[in-house]
Amino acid sequence: MRGGSRSRRQARAMDAEAQVHVLEMVTLFWLFFMSATFLIQLKVPDSVTPLSDANLLMAGDDALVLAAVIEPLDPANQSSRLGELLTSGATDAACQSILDALRPSVEGNCWLAQDSSASMRFGTGSSPIGETVTVHRLLHTDGKVWTISLEVWHAGGG
Repeated sequence: MRGGSRSRRQARAMDAEAQVHVLEMVTLFWLFFMSATFLIQLKVPDSVTPLSDANLLMAGDDALVLAAVIEPLDPANQSSRLGELLTSGATDAACQSILDALRPSVEGNCWLAQDSSASMRFGTGSSPIGETVTVHRLLHTDGKVWTISLEVWHAGGG
């Protein structure tokens, strides 16, 4: 009888051990399944493409070039209307001429600095929506160096 009860005890122990293994496997499967479900639902935003940055850079650069090629009122003393406006102190008008040259799908802010002074915003502008790109140009006129910074973004935040 002793041998029979020992084998029953061993069988029960083996059954209990098997149940523990089944529970471990069910738990591991559940953890794996829930982790996979979480990762599938995780939404990672798309990065801004370099093409978008290039479009904004080109739009800003085009606006600066267009503003710089407008004929001055006094061609004997100035090479562009933009330089003329900056020399006369019409900083708002100078920035506005740059902002007016932007494509309709692009908005921007114009910042100016004379020589080593800090940049200040001029012209009509607004708060950026979405990613921005800044284009910088230097303009030398009447012994002064102007730093023109044009911050641009897609209208509507695109």
